[in-house]
Amino acid sequence: MSKLGNDLISALKEAKKKGFVTLQTSPDVGKLRRKLKLSQREFSVIYHINIETLRKWEQHQRDPDTISRAYLKCIQNNPEMIRDLVNK
Repeated sequence: MSKLGNDLISALKEAKKKGFVTLQTSPDVGKLRRKLKLSQREFSVIYHINIETLRKWEQHQRDPDTISRAYLKCIQNNPEMIRDLVNK
């Protein structure tokens, strides 16, 4: 992952510690992925999410943690920018 991608994750973790990240619900990962017209593998590679984790989220076997919910919300709001940030 790029330095900027790592910085983004660090900033999200710091925001969580300070109570700034309080997302209680997660975007529908499957719906988001389909909207972007990506396979599970493509989505996992582009956004650096473990494919097994992605599958479990989509099958509702596991819920994303707070940081993951914030990251998914960022992807939902601006998928191109996030893709570019984490893949430089």
